[in-house]
Amino acid sequence: MHRNSQYQQSNLVEVWDKVAEAYRRIDPSAPDHQAYLDHFLACVGPPEGRSFCEVGCGSGTASAALARMRARITLVDISPRALAFARGQFVKSGLRADYVLQNGLGMGFRDGAFDVVWNGGVIEHFSDEGKVALIREMWRVTRPGGLLVILAPNAEDWPFRLGKWIAERRGKWIFGFEDDLSARRFRALAKAAAVPCDECSAHNPIVGWWFLPFGRALTDRLGLNTRGWHAKASRFGHVLCFTARKPPDGKDGVRG
Repeated sequence: MHRNSQYQQSNLVEVWDKVAEAYRRIDPSAPDHQAYLDHFLACVGPPEGRSFCEVGCGSGTASAALARMRARITLVDISPRALAFARGQFVKSGLRADYVLQNGLGMGFRDGAFDVVWNGGVIEHFSDEGKVALIREMWRVTRPGGLLVILAPNAEDWPFRLGKWIAERRGKWIFGFEDDLSARRFRALAKAAAVPCDECSAHNPIVGWWFLPFGRALTDRLGLNTRGWHAKASRFGHVLCFTARKPPDGKDGVRG
């Protein structure tokens, strides 16, 4: 058993192997995925020639888009099926990446190995101690002057919270333990990890509605399933984005 397993649910690999079965339904050209990528690129800047490590890569959809922009990609996941799916997508598209089957809480990379270290939809599946450990480990492998980006469901997305509650009661929630974060909690956890927060804000007020019965049909009928609407900043948006730039001198820590 991994030394950090106390921070995670015991059947973590089983859960994410099962989730990987749904990856084939992902459409990278859909408006919500395009808005997600637009926001990510606004955070990180031009990818060409830079090294990106996605810690908990899942389908690898966003990383594949970065690879098409000539980024150097490393994909990390604890789920063999998820990593195999991502590899298959890259190979099919003629894209290159390094694939690493390991736990993001204890990665075998040297300090400061990557220009950008990031993930989306991962940190909320850990206990608070695990969240701090994950932030700290991702920060460790971020180079001086590099960027840490973590995206997670926003705890203030109330339609999503209600939809999740309904799915759990019906036994249809497939994502296992999930403890979604507010911006305030995110900043507090980062501070506990001695990582300075540059920005923590939310966007996409539409996707949360899709977790409710008939929610997707409603947003479609109202004409809200557009790239513009998914890109809108909102305190109640579904995607909470945390960014931290490591000082060029490599000194860590939170001022004050």
